[in-house]
Amino acid sequence: MAEAFVENFDGSLAAAFSALVKATKAAGRLPNDIAFHRTLDESIDKRLSRTSDRMLRMGNALWMQSRPDSSSIGIDSIDDVAVEHDGRWQTGPRFRPVIDAVDTLLEKIDIGLDEVLKTSAHKLRTAATAQMGKQSAPVVTTIKSGNNLDYTLMHAQNIPRPQLAFKDTVDNSPNTPFVWKIRNKVHARVPLDYGLPSAKVADSPLGHHLHSLGIARPGSTPPSGATTPRGAKRAVDMSNVFDAMSAAEAGSLASLPHPYEYEISHYETPEWMLAQSEPQKPVDWDNTPFQYVDTPEQLHAMMEHLHTAREVAIDLEHHDYRSYQGFTCLIQISTRSTDFVVDALALRAELNVLNEVTADPAVIKVFHGAESDIVWLQRDFGVYVVGLFDTYHASKVLNMQHHSLAHLLLTYSAFHADKKYQLADWRIRPIPQEMLAYARADTHFLLYVFDRMRTELLDRGQRLKGVDMTDPDGEHFGMLAGIDLVESATQPLNVVVHRSQQTALKKHVKEGYDAEHGMGTGGWAKLAKKWRHPFTPTQLSVFRALHEWRDSCAREEDESVRYVLPNHMLFNISDTMPEDTAGLFRVCHRTPPPVRLYALDIVRLIGRARTRAEARMDEFREMVRDVESEGGEPVHVRFDEEVEIVDVPDVLTSELIKSVDNIVAPTSSLFGTRVTANAESQAAVRAREIRANLVLTVAVPIRVETKPTEPEFTPIPAKPPTVPKSMMVLSESHAPSVPLPAHKPRKSSDVLDLSKIVLSEAETSDAPEPTKKSRKRTRVAKPETTPNVEAFEYDGMERDAIGESTID
Repeated sequence: MAEAFVENFDGSLAAAFSALVKATKAAGRLPNDIAFHRTLDESIDKRLSRTSDRMLRMGNALWMQSRPDSSSIGIDSIDDVAVEHDGRWQTGPRFRPVIDAVDTLLEKIDIGLDEVLKTSAHKLRTAATAQMGKQSAPVVTTIKSGNNLDYTLMHAQNIPRPQLAFKDTVDNSPNTPFVWKIRNKVHARVPLDYGLPSAKVADSPLGHHLHSLGIARPGSTPPSGATTPRGAKRAVDMSNVFDAMSAAEAGSLASLPHPYEYEISHYETPEWMLAQSEPQKPVDWDNTPFQYVDTPEQLHAMMEHLHTAREVAIDLEHHDYRSYQGFTCLIQISTRSTDFVVDALALRAELNVLNEVTADPAVIKVFHGAESDIVWLQRDFGVYVVGLFDTYHASKVLNMQHHSLAHLLLTYSAFHADKKYQLADWRIRPIPQEMLAYARADTHFLLYVFDRMRTELLDRGQRLKGVDMTDPDGEHFGMLAGIDLVESATQPLNVVVHRSQQTALKKHVKEGYDAEHGMGTGGWAKLAKKWRHPFTPTQLSVFRALHEWRDSCAREEDESVRYVLPNHMLFNISDTMPEDTAGLFRVCHRTPPPVRLYALDIVRLIGRARTRAEARMDEFREMVRDVESEGGEPVHVRFDEEVEIVDVPDVLTSELIKSVDNIVAPTSSLFGTRVTANAESQAAVRAREIRANLVLTVAVPIRVETKPTEPEFTPIPAKPPTVPKSMMVLSESHAPSVPLPAHKPRKSSDVLDLSKIVLSEAETSDAPEPTKKSRKRTRVAKPETTPNVEAFEYDGMERDAIGESTID
């Protein structure tokens, strides 16, 4: 029936509208005293009853469409929706849920009609509806904010979603790992299947599955002795690998190794790069050829040009607001003579040919801040980079004041980068010329910046050779960062190359979702900690449920979580916990489309989360009552009761430390070779002595008696009272000589009359020393000697530093 409705959309829509009009007119002609007419004519009563039952079944069917998991809930009669009282109609107990269900159905119908009207297969396309389906002209919006910061956005309306036209399927599932997109490995020193799971993961579910498919093996293929010529390929049938990764254990996001890990780890810097040379200034902007590449023929011509280059500059433009994982929209590539901007949306399936240049170790690939770019190239195109030089790492080693690309362009090229389009929507097609110029500028000057920074690194290495850079009073302190002693002229440059290699080794790994503990970059625990938002247990339960729904909806619809439900709305809904869709819409100013579409589901989700939280709280209260009924009240220790002295064993000789000592590594990357087990450090010996002689004492009275309070206040005698020995610390060598301070009197109506508290005879200065039974102490270990340290002040602010020891 649905297919027939779509095929004859115009006729079906006209018929549905006609039926609706007829039903509305017929209902309006019914008399107000319909109940009276039913009593007069039995046939009318039966027909109305049958019609009412039919309408009730239809209503419940629609109810089930909006609430598929609510089989036990429905409309039994008209009284559930509206009740007549004293000749007036009032809302029934299920009036609001019915209204919510109708709103949800109408919203879904509206979205469905919108999708149908945007297609060219139907004639119901007036000029207005046709215009709604077109992308609007790009506009620039400037948003004012605090701290004199302005954000400029270039955006448009009705931008088509590029991912709907991708040939590769977008996989946002939280429990399947990322699968390689690379099929042929060019410039390979080892095959593509080198490093597949073997002994290291033999006992894991992924290892077992790969082994069952005949992929895993005891060892890896040994590397070849030299790099293969440019363009040479080592292919492997990856179908089994893809099946293995797709069938990996649910919840496990273990990924395959980096395909070019061996080549990157064994990369050797070209000799020409380690030698001083004059920086080559870029060709004038207006005289530099520029090519926008959006066809396979243009891509092939660009690759022919790139094969002749010794170094290339690369940058990417990315979009992640209307996509869960995001996607690359543009790739900018510049050589010494030509600038290219590649449409990565139109050529997404063909861009793996870039590996012929990016994986060639003889060609230097210059990026700035390449951590994200490296991951995006792998995820979207299966492109990997061997021979990376990241100017961000160079700015760090040179200890520059700022590390942004705009600062480098201004410093070395005197070019003021216009960041107006930094937040532009790069899905816009055709791309405005202003945006193309912005993207082109990111790489046009980058090779000259690379020359200048490489020369400066070599120059400083030559001048500072043999200089200790850690001396803060030295003449050259701060000229190089991350280097203590310059051992060779090429060391600063080699440090940048090494850090760039670590960046190139990054892998794209899909992020799962931890609903229970909220761990991970996008987990609810990290978000709650970042916002420091106070929650009650019920609000926290709602917050967790909404956060999980937001992530699930974003994955299914391929939208970002910011688009589905922004953070501030997430916290507002968790605070207010609305009980109906009207309350939900009031909380969400400018309600996002997914929230409006699934409003009823969100309200029901909030209700279930509240019910679960309240049930858990009831269980907790019941447990508390059970404990109290069994005599589990807190126990207060009296002053004159004997307290057990607890001896804590020495942790250095415990079995736990002994067991750990057998599995620790013999060497450390920070401290070198570890000492033997018998050569105990002086710090450990000192710590043992402190614990052996440490005594914790508490000054407490044995007994306090009070006299009835007299109506008037009696001042405290001027002579300070004698301090009983029981009020002093029990360790005589640490006993303070200062008496307890006297209390300054206040009005008798404001404070307790302390002058009426007197000591008994047993507590006077002539009283004997209290017995051991009356003392209250907790001893760590039985002391043999008393350390010679100064007494601690009563306020706890001044203490003698016995010594701090660090135990390895």
